[in-house]
Amino acid sequence: MSAGEVLPAIILRTRPLGDADLLVILLSARSGKLEAAATRARGSKRRFTGGLHPGMVGEATVSRGRGALLRLSAFMATRSHAPVGQDLHRFAYVAYLCELCDELVLGRQEDPRIFVELNRSLGALIEAPPRVSELRRFELVLLDCLGLLPSFECCCVCGGALRGEVIAFDAVRGGALCERHDRGGQRVPLEVLRLALGLTESDGAEGASSAAIVDAVEASASAVRRALRDLSVSLLRPHLRRPLRSLAFLAQLPQATAGG
Repeated sequence: MSAGEVLPAIILRTRPLGDADLLVILLSARSGKLEAAATRARGSKRRFTGGLHPGMVGEATVSRGRGALLRLSAFMATRSHAPVGQDLHRFAYVAYLCELCDELVLGRQEDPRIFVELNRSLGALIEAPPRVSELRRFELVLLDCLGLLPSFECCCVCGGALRGEVIAFDAVRGGALCERHDRGGQRVPLEVLRLALGLTESDGAEGASSAAIVDAVEASASAVRRALRDLSVSLLRPHLRRPLRSLAFLAQLPQATAGG
């Protein structure tokens, strides 16, 4: 990394580093997840206008520091973060996406799609009324990016078609199961599997299909939304090394649960 390189980046987390510095965890578009020390960041108004908060999207100026730790000399936000502090649900949703990404993405794991999708979800939550279905979209897309997404479209054993309104599902075996290979897995409505599949499908540059499927989830029956939440949570849980603090906060919000 060259001296003073400017990277498109998203702040995932910060923590104090000494009396005046901050350790900043960034997700960059080109270099994956990075840790950088921001010297005197807790008092600087010039280099870090607006502070350094999870979910901020902008351009990070980073360079080699002491040892393996990078130095963050400036961060220029490219999207207003003000709405996050004005709505408790928006704040909680943004915190959850950042913590989930920080927990599952390994350091320097390069995957430009993760950056694109997190940026897209943060934009959807910050620039419009926040919708819990956007959390479902990012959860499933992140699992897909990491190669951890099971089969929703066909039988994970034989590739056969799924028939019936309720489908057997076993994430350990690889996902949905046809009638022939059903061995007592959990039961998931076929409608839920189709919504889950739709949420993971790639978009064009404008993300039109992504918005449409999120709209479809929002418009679905509450039982369907709960089943989709439960499915997504069950797929994430085995890959989390610790309980997420943001989930506990989400559970305390009015008309919100850990899965929405």
